[in-house]
Amino acid sequence: MRKELILRKSLIAAAIASLLAAGAGLGIASAAPGPNGHNNHGLCTAYFNGSANGQAHKHQAGPFQALEAAASDNDDNTSPAEDVWNWCNDTANNPKGIGGNPDDPTS
Repeated sequence: MRKELILRKSLIAAAIASLLAAGAGLGIASAAPGPNGHNNHGLCTAYFNGSANGQAHKHQAGPFQALEAAASDNDDNTSPAEDVWNWCNDTANNPKGIGGNPDDPTS
């Protein structure tokens, strides 16, 4: 009887731990795409690095489109890349700056 009670409590504790771990994973997996305060440096770095062909393809992906939307200044005189460059170099948005060897679209 005592062993059954201990076993039952152990199974309940394991089930609760599993549910908590699954819930934590769902919270991480459901983070908003695009700039969200946790991935700004990586997005900015990836946006401006790589071959021109690679950049053209990846800029069509959802997170990069969200980055362009967040960075847009609604100024018709600047390209989306220039807006993103300015946004990514603003330490309020991206304290680490743009990593790698980025292509500066403003020059």
